[in-house]
Formats: sequence, C-alpha cells, structure tokens
Amino acid sequence: MAKSKIARQSNAVKRVRNSQNVVPLNLTIPYKEVKSNQPKSFDVSHLLHLECDKKKQKISSRTEFIRRFCKKANQYVSNGNSAATVTATYESLRNYMAFCDAVDVDPFTESGYLKFAGNDGELRHRIKMYHPSKRLWEYSHGDEIGIKESSVGNHLSMLRSALDWCALPVTDWARHHRGYKSQTTPFVGYSEPEEKLLVARLSNVFFALAPQLISAKENNTPLPETLPFIITLGEHDEVVQIPTSLDIKNGGSKKDGTAVNHAAAFNLTMGAAYHLMCFFTSLNDSNIKSISHPIKVHIEERDKALETVRVSSYKPRANKEVDALLLGETFDVDKRDGVKFIKLLERLSKLYGNTKDGDQLLFTLNNAANVSDSFKLGDINKKLVNQLHLLSPNRAGNLPWFKTLFYAYRNQQAITLKKAVNHLGRTVVHKKVAAAAKHKAVQGATNSAYCILSCYTDLPLKGILLPLTYSEKDSDGYITVSFNYRNGLHGCFNVPASDLALIKDIEHYANEIADKQPKRYKRLLLTRSRRYVPHDWEGISPISASLMDTWSVEPNHYYLSLQSSRWREMTSNQVYADGGIQAAQSLLGNTLETLDRNYLNGDPRLNNVITSQCIEVLQNINDETNVEQAKAIVAKRRGIPMLSHDEAKKMREESIKTNPNGLVCNGQQVIDGKNTQRATNHKLGLNLPCTEFDMCHKCQSAKAVNETEAIYKLISLIDALKDTLNMYPDAKSEAHEKIEQFEFTLDGASDTVFEEAMAKFNTQGRHPKVSIDHAILSLGRLK
Repeated sequence: MAKSKIARQSNAVKRVRNSQNVVPLNLTIPYKEVKSNQPKSFDVSHLLHLECDKKKQKISSRTEFIRRFCKKANQYVSNGNSAATVTATYESLRNYMAFCDAVDVDPFTESGYLKFAGNDGELRHRIKMYHPSKRLWEYSHGDEIGIKESSVGNHLSMLRSALDWCALPVTDWARHHRGYKSQTTPFVGYSEPEEKLLVARLSNVFFALAPQLISAKENNTPLPETLPFIITLGEHDEVVQIPTSLDIKNGGSKKDGTAVNHAAAFNLTMGAAYHLMCFFTSLNDSNIKSISHPIKVHIEERDKALETVRVSSYKPRANKEVDALLLGETFDVDKRDGVKFIKLLERLSKLYGNTKDGDQLLFTLNNAANVSDSFKLGDINKKLVNQLHLLSPNRAGNLPWFKTLFYAYRNQQAITLKKAVNHLGRTVVHKKVAAAAKHKAVQGATNSAYCILSCYTDLPLKGILLPLTYSEKDSDGYITVSFNYRNGLHGCFNVPASDLALIKDIEHYANEIADKQPKRYKRLLLTRSRRYVPHDWEGISPISASLMDTWSVEPNHYYLSLQSSRWREMTSNQVYADGGIQAAQSLLGNTLETLDRNYLNGDPRLNNVITSQCIEVLQNINDETNVEQAKAIVAKRRGIPMLSHDEAKKMREESIKTNPNGLVCNGQQVIDGKNTQRATNHKLGLNLPCTEFDMCHKCQSAKAVNETEAIYKLISLIDALKDTLNMYPDAKSEAHEKIEQFEFTLDGASDTVFEEAMAKFNTQGRHPKVSIDHAILSLGRLK
C-alpha cells in the first residue's frame, strides 16, 4: 500500500544499515606453544564450525558457548594463572567437539557429554583398547592403541573445566557416570644389573672427565679436542673420546646466537653428575636441580674418619626443605664415595661459572662458554645413553622388529611407523611401507643389522672382520658365532640355532658391501661407507636415541631410560627391604600416602607381589626351615605384617562384616587433625570401637571390600547422598566431598564384583540398610 502524504513528508531519521557499525566477534584465547616462553593470542572461531573445520558448516548456536569460554580463558590468565592450562583446556574441548560431531550428537548437551565420558562412552572404549605390554610395532596399520585410565582422569578434568567455562552444568552431568581411577602406575626402579651398569658407567665418565676439566681451568691451559675415558664391554675395554668443543654443528640457536651442545665434555659431565646425585641422595628432579652453593662438609663426631655432606633443597608444593646426606663410604671398586663426588662437583661448578652463594650446583654451558639459563635433561640423556652405551638388558625383545626392518631395507623399502589420530579422535597406528632411496636402504640395513647383533652380545661390534665362523649346535640348542677384530683380538657370542639363518643373512649382506669396495681395504662386518670406501663410526655405537624414536622403539626397550623417579624407586625398594616403611619414608622425604601410591615395591598388581613373596619364601626353605618359618622370615625382613597371599586367602575364607557404608575397619579412628572418636571415648572414660560412620570418608582405617554385597551397599550410599544435594544446600560441599571420596573408593572394586553389585542395585533398588535418612544423618557434622 502506498505511503500517506504525511508519511512521505516526515522528517524522521531513516535507519541505514552500516557494516562499519558492526563489531566483529572476538573469539581469541591466550595460547602457549611448547617451544615458546610467551603465550600468543589464538583465534578459536573454528570451534563454531562442524568438526572444528572452517571449511565446513557454521553452527550459530555454538557462538554464545564459545564466547563464554573465551571470556573465562582470558580472565583465568589475567588472574595470574598459566596460559599452558588454558591451552590444554582448549585442546580437550576441541577434541571433544570433533568427536561429538563425528557421531552426530550436540557437544553442549548432557547426552553429548555422556556419549563421550559416560559408563558406556568413548573414554571407556579407549581404556579397554589399551594394552600396556604390547609394543607399537606389534600392531597392524589402523589398530587402536587406547589410553591409560590414569590419563583419562586428567583429560576429563580439562574437559569439565572447558564446559564449565562455557557455562554448562557439567558437575551435574558428571554424577551420572562412574569416576575414573586417577592413580598413576608406580615408577619401576632399576634392577640390580641395571644399577650396576649405570653407576659404573656414570662414575667412570664423571671421575675421568671432571679432573681433566678442573686441571685445564686451574692451570689456564686449553683443552684438547677430545677427552678420553674407558668403558668395559664384556671382556674388552673401549676408549671413548668425548669432544670438548661447545660449538654446535647444526642450527638450534636462540635469537642472540647462543645454543647448547649437550654432547660437549663439560655438559656430558654435568649430566652424569645429575644422575649420580640422584643415586646418592634419592631427591627428585626439581630438588636436584635446585641444590646450590655453598656445600659444607661435616666430620662425624663418633667416627672422625667419616666425612658427611648434607645438601638441602626446597620443595615448593610441600612448602618445606628436603635434606639428603652423602657419606664418605665407598660405593665402587675404585674406592669412590659420596663426599669425594660432591667435592669434585663443587670445584668443577665454581671454576666454570657459578661461584656465589645461591648459584645452582648443576648447569650447562652454551657455545659462548657462559652458564645456560636452562638444564635440558632430556637432550643430555640422549647423548649419555649413546656415549656410555647404556643398553637395556631386555633389548632382545625387539629382535622381531629389528629383523623386519632389516629385510625391508634389504628389499630397498622403508617402514614408517607412528601414531596418528582418526576422525573420532582415537589414537591409531599408522604403518606404511614405501620404496627407499638406495643410500637410505644401505644405511638402514646396516643400522638394523647392528641392533640385531647387539641383542646377542655386549661386546663391541666395531672393527669385526669377515668371515664369521660357526660352531656345531650344542646340547642347549645354541650355536657359537666366532670372529676376529682387526686389532688381532678375538670374540664370540651365542645364538639360538633358529636364528642362525638371520646371522648368515647379515654376513651375506656384509659380503655384498665388501665386494664393491677396493681390495686394499679390509673386509668388515659392519661399517659406514662413502663410495664403497669403508670407515668406522664415532664412539662405540652408530645408533642414536633419535633413531630409536624414528623406529618407534620406546625408552627402556633398547636404551635404558634415565629418570630421577627410577633412582628414587630403586633406593626406596632397597631401604624398604632393609629397614621397613619408616626407613623408606625417611629416605625419600615423602608422606606415607605418596610412598604407598608411587614407590613401594614398584608394581601395583597384587599377583606380581604375591609371586615375588612366594619366591622369597621358597628361597628361605631348607632342611632347618619349614614353610611357616620361611614366611615369618620374609615378613620380618620386608616389614609386612602378613604375606599378600595369606591376606587374600584369609579374606576369601572369612565372611567379613561391613558397616552401614559397606566399608570395613578395625574400629580405630585414624583421621588427620581432630580425632572425634578419641574425644568421645575420653569423655565417657571408655575405649569403645568407632561408630562415627559419617567420618569414614576421612578415616584411614576404613577399607573397601571387593565383595558384591559390600559394593552394593556403597553404591546405595552414594546414590542416597546425591539425593540430599538439593535438600540441604548448606551441606552441599560436604556431600560432594563424601561422594567424590566414596566413588574413588568404589573404583577399587573388580569389574566382575562391580557389575554384580550394579545389577542388584538396578533390580532391587538401594540396599535395605541404606536409606535417605542414612545419608542425611551422615551430613550431620559439617566442616
């Protein structure tokens, strides 16, 4: 309809849409990359699109959620928190959203969350697919690898934070699925052969190089190009030359042109000193690195000949100082001791940079011969394991993989093996066979042949002459392979008769290479070559830790892993065996909870503990000692009140009575801080067993029983507590604490028992002895 005259004559301002007045949506977060010290502004607008891909459809309904996420992320960092946490939170959210889009479910709904984290969700599937004993090369292309349950807990925590920042009620959603075990697998300490090898090699390099470095500095003389030290390999002694130059050959410099050559003699010596300090003190990584000058030597009053050094370090998380004592007692055949070690290290540290009180004892030098601002232990360890030839005693487990690589390279093929992530966010194996360049195939065949032979012997493999000689098969099914070195020495090793064809194929390959070289050169089993001119590799081994990464051979499967946690676990076990739990706790400076969780005896699986204890019992049985006496000897020596086998047997045979919470205890309340049962008994003048079942979640005496009826009762209690959340808002934090602790306790039940208990709960409802009144009563004592 036409406008009226009045309307046409109106002086009202006409609204004109102007794109310049539109403020663009700013969806950025502070993002910190691994190699960067400072966070950067990172655009996350791709989260608005399907599968987080800007090339795909944009979903407008997500805008408000992502805007809230960005706002909270920026506030989090503005309040002084770490940008790295924001980065991890974003990554969890992005992976979660990509999964939800792949299975066609809304990520910002309860159904989406439970599809991912619920009792039959994606995370449960990934946990089931995880097989810790299976090596990567044993998988086929496309196989799922799965994830450890302890890793799931951390990932889920990040995801919940992300969804909470999106203003979603994720805490309420989380109550609808079982919790995940957050307990990590305890560290595995070094075995006796590993300890012997490591201490011998590390002490050799430190006590050989440190005096030479000190002498050059004190006498103001230039260092030679290399410094020597000796390594014993089988029956042979090998002289290893360590370069002294701090210059680096290839890239890796900072903006100011400085870089650290971790293979230089000084830096390698400091790396060895770090691990010897772990051996002597049992301190953890951060404490070792924070040990500072001055170092004071004390004389023992009762034994004037015994010197001691006490080093102190601060433990920020525990807000306390941690001490360690180094004794002047010998630890190897060369009469070296902890005091000599620390004195020598102190002199070296002061001469090369750190001289003031408060300066760190351990450091590396950059290419300008100045103290570096970082101590990159991972890079140092890669050089140490190679230069000191620190091979794992279990490296023969890789023989099938090395054999596969050798024959692939012989066919001029290369196998690429790595982990990848599929469209559902699952980690899968990517294994691909492709043609390799001729020189790459030759180098790969030589490297894999070296690894194969190194799995049979500790002898050096450099300088072995062709041909090899073979004995007849002995009564044990082994054949002796003999050879000569070009320096005139002789060597041999044994192989199973079934592997003889493999050794002969390696020899045949070596002959093919030797046939192409000029006749004036000696024919060698393993060598490097340039245009068929043979030459040796530097050091003992041509294999590097980086090559093991390329071949996807995990740490400790070929090279030994060097970790402070493994040193602590080793010394914990040794001291625990001698002096019981109190001695181990004193040595490590840990709380009892930390010791139980991470260090005691190294393996969480009860079957392994029982097996170990049974073997010890058998070793103690003789003509004068029967089984019960042998059990008593082992129990006394190991500081355990009862063998695990007997404990498990007793629990199966006895009908254990549980309290209304489904827990069992000895009636003695053990709670950090105020002990309420003790106060009650004091008022009554009696010694009654504990009946304060509302305190079980805090009491160390309360234990779960892996039995259907007990777990059924505990599930019922958790369900009743959840019903009280909205009824008593003042007690909400107390209820959450109880629920969280009881769910953590519930995770200790076996899958079979849990499923049976859940079946009873689903069909019969709550346990007859558990009601909503029971839950309300348990909230009677607020914090």
